[in-house]
Amino acid sequence: MSFRRTLSLFNLFTTISYNNRSALCHSPSFFAYSQKHFVDFRSYSSTKNLPNKVKLLLSEIENTIATGGVTKGIKQVVGSTYGGNYRLKWTEPPRSVLVVKKPFTESTSEAFVEILSWLRKSHPNINIIVEPEVIKEFGNELPYVNVIPLGQQDEYARTVDFVITLGGDGTILHVSSLFNQCVPPVISFSMGTFGFLLPFHIRHFKAALEDMIKGGVSLLLRMRLSCSIWTAEGKRITKNGIEIGDLQAMNEVNLHRGRYPHLTAIDCFVDGQFLTDAVADGLIIGTPTGSTAYSLSAGGPIIHPSVQSLIITPICPRSLSFRPILLPSGVRIQLRIGEQSRAPAEVTVDGREIFMLNKGEYLEVQMSPYPIPCVNRVDEGVDWVKDINDLLKWNQNFVNKQLLVHGFS
Repeated sequence: MSFRRTLSLFNLFTTISYNNRSALCHSPSFFAYSQKHFVDFRSYSSTKNLPNKVKLLLSEIENTIATGGVTKGIKQVVGSTYGGNYRLKWTEPPRSVLVVKKPFTESTSEAFVEILSWLRKSHPNINIIVEPEVIKEFGNELPYVNVIPLGQQDEYARTVDFVITLGGDGTILHVSSLFNQCVPPVISFSMGTFGFLLPFHIRHFKAALEDMIKGGVSLLLRMRLSCSIWTAEGKRITKNGIEIGDLQAMNEVNLHRGRYPHLTAIDCFVDGQFLTDAVADGLIIGTPTGSTAYSLSAGGPIIHPSVQSLIITPICPRSLSFRPILLPSGVRIQLRIGEQSRAPAEVTVDGREIFMLNKGEYLEVQMSPYPIPCVNRVDEGVDWVKDINDLLKWNQNFVNKQLLVHGFS
């Protein structure tokens, strides 16, 4: 049976079992249809007609400095040292959900179909919002969903009560890029891939989403970075005639040599005070969440996500004594391309290429007041300890125990 037929059944509220769903969505026409079929965006509802997001209540599970109480958006105090763990309660039932999926991937497309079918059947009053890229993948077969108009990203912040992600850690980084200020709660499902930010397996989506909609789930406020880019004269840098505003990073901001063969020279300042002139492939400014990403590969420390701080990790430095450094969350870090640098350096934010900086140009990074509220499976302590043991195999003995059993020590 074709994928188009699958979606037709889906529109009739047919419940698709896990095994049948796999057979239907694995048809040869799955990607051919979705990529070639003409998409008429006029057949979809715009989010302009959706209500504003509801307010939520955050109650402290542990003592924390971060902001709590009834709020339209979740914020943190810049300079606070502990993110804390919160209990989420809705002041009224959530009205709209954004479902974000890894594009053109069969496993996530299957899960996407099943979750949307369940939402329509079990919670018909919740508006389903998707990105325009999802419409390009599925064609004109999802007329009941709402689409954010192109170029109107502020609609995400106005309408979305919570976010469902289907994919890997990169999908959550993409969600971070959609919200330049307050981010709604994010519940993430693993599709069987490696990831530190995926507490729920897709098999358990019904129970997890019921808890999410009812409220009472545990939230970990994962700190983000705010990054701004400046000319040597202290003016905002423009790209294609448009000023580059503050950028939000969940994992890290990198300043690196990119495609150029020479080491880059970077003058590093902390709160206006000169720290060092780094000669290296680049520097990573990371968050505790990002401490298990690029920074870890470059030799940085592992930091608990509740310990709000900034990491400076060098990438292949010339000096052997240049080691990673941990700074308090209230500092402002400035990275300036040194006059002795032989080539420009590239700015990337969570893996996205942003701009090339020339001599004298600089970027500034500090803690953002807008964290990513991630739904935990249990609480942030249990989830984190389990992840570094199960995913990183942290401090595990490298001796082959099977050989020892057979006497080959």
